[in-house]
Amino acid sequence: MTRPGAPAGPDGAAEALTLPAGAAPFLLRYVRRHFRLSLGLLTIVTSAALCAVAAQYGLKLLVDGMTTPGTDRNGVMLSLGLFLGLLGVESILWRLGGFLGSRAIIRIGEDIRTDLFEAVSARSWEFFNGQASGALAGRIAAAAGAAASVVRTVVWNLLPPVTDLVGSIIVLATIDWRIGGALVAVAGVATLVLHRLGLRGFAVHRAYHREAAEVSGVLADVLSNMGLVRAYGARRRERDGLRRRMEQEGRAQAASLMVLERLRCGHDLVFWLANAAVLTTCVAQWSRGDISTGSVVVATTLTLRILAGSRELALSLLGLSQQLGAVSEAVETLRAPNEEAALAALPPFRPNDGMVELRRVRYAPNKRSRLFAELDLRIPAGQRVGVVGPSGAGKSTLLRLIQGVVAPEEGEVLLGGRALAGHARDSLAQAFSVVTQEVALFQRSVADNLCYGRPGASWDEVLAVSRAVGCDAFIETLPMGYDTVVGERGIRLSGGQRQRVAVARALLRKSPVLLLDEATSALDSEAERQVQQAVLDLAGKRTVVAVAHRLSTVMALDRVIVLHGGRVVEDGAPQQLRHGDGYFATTWRLQHRAGEGRKQTGATVGPATRFTRSPV
Repeated sequence: MTRPGAPAGPDGAAEALTLPAGAAPFLLRYVRRHFRLSLGLLTIVTSAALCAVAAQYGLKLLVDGMTTPGTDRNGVMLSLGLFLGLLGVESILWRLGGFLGSRAIIRIGEDIRTDLFEAVSARSWEFFNGQASGALAGRIAAAAGAAASVVRTVVWNLLPPVTDLVGSIIVLATIDWRIGGALVAVAGVATLVLHRLGLRGFAVHRAYHREAAEVSGVLADVLSNMGLVRAYGARRRERDGLRRRMEQEGRAQAASLMVLERLRCGHDLVFWLANAAVLTTCVAQWSRGDISTGSVVVATTLTLRILAGSRELALSLLGLSQQLGAVSEAVETLRAPNEEAALAALPPFRPNDGMVELRRVRYAPNKRSRLFAELDLRIPAGQRVGVVGPSGAGKSTLLRLIQGVVAPEEGEVLLGGRALAGHARDSLAQAFSVVTQEVALFQRSVADNLCYGRPGASWDEVLAVSRAVGCDAFIETLPMGYDTVVGERGIRLSGGQRQRVAVARALLRKSPVLLLDEATSALDSEAERQVQQAVLDLAGKRTVVAVAHRLSTVMALDRVIVLHGGRVVEDGAPQQLRHGDGYFATTWRLQHRAGEGRKQTGATVGPATRFTRSPV
């Protein structure tokens, strides 16, 4: 039975998610997903804007009725009722539109953040190596926020002015078609010119949002390493560095805002000239008796609405370009390129057993240097293999190749006789339990971290593995035991405690291959012995590949390979290699002498500690 509060159910292979490249197609994807809600919102907002225009015509009827001698009182009251009724309906529609708009923005924002997380989480290992996690999180949040702004702009700042323009022009044409035609021409030309000029600033807006994302990434990086910053007394240096980056961001933001301000100035001049011309013309016609007082009032009001609407429309289009720039920059960075999206759409991988093979593998982590050339390796299912060698020999990279995290340039990697290539990356992960050099823990409870690889594990299984690895002893001393939140990256635990949790998490996961990359490097000799024994006892028939610098870590394994220069230079049982004359024997003697020296000086026994493998 799963412990209450623990997540349940194994993760399945995620389906491929291909996001459109452009900002507009990307946003239309979510409009179509919530089509009924979007259509209802647009209908209500359009109706509200039409009521506002119709109310102006009702005002004309009311003013004409009040200023025309001999007008029937009932007609005036009817005009008043029409005017007030339209205002009331308009108010109700706006409030209903606000309710639906809020729902639309919330749902679309949730979908965008979820989809962008799914897209970026499917990216390659190389992608994450070159990106700051804070910047990626900032881009996801910025894209969702910009999308919400786009929805608000379209619904509240574009649709009502367009409706106002069309409706007001129709009403104004009934008064004087010449004034209406002139306003259409002025408003249309002004809007088109401002919009075209605004599009030239699209690159400026994107540059600003790129700078903003980078600043967010740097800030998150500094905050996540605050212990190191304090240890080296670098707070002032980091502050000054952040200030320089923020000043650079500020310059980009100023350039973005100035694009809008210059265009606003131009439109304001056009707005004043057109309004003065219409008002002068109407007053002149009224003085000659060509139009009524009500017509002057409505013509003046509608002129203001048309010109103000055209200005709002033009500026909203400019603001929209800025918001679309934020969406475009985020989507362009986060979405997987075609080749990565194709990998996510591949069929799932189902290994027959835990046999690992590398056949003529060639791999270069960068274009300048080749790490492996024609590497061949075969690890039978159930064998426990240690991987040793000097720093930079490719030990950790070998584990990544076995996992399928990185792909060889040539050759192939197989598990259970099946090639990893041609299968979905998420399904490959189901075949491996991994402990990396840098232990990764979530800011969640100890229990959640232990069960992360196998959410459906029973509580008895969790406790058994925890006790075997030695986690239970220190977990019981925590304030809330297994329910204690470990802090960001497990900061509330020591390095050795984090490694124990990571090993227990890997052992609890039922996968055919167990990969350990310096899994006990932070432990003292006694703790290392306990963890090693737990690995041997609990691994069962699983294949184990353990990378280590301390040779005592691999002495109880079935086999040890020594990597050097991208090749396997030694391969055999650890006792056999220990008595040879190669790298393993030389390193063993150096580490053994170092351990003996620590014993004589009373220091803690080091890497020379050995233990006997117990039967499984």
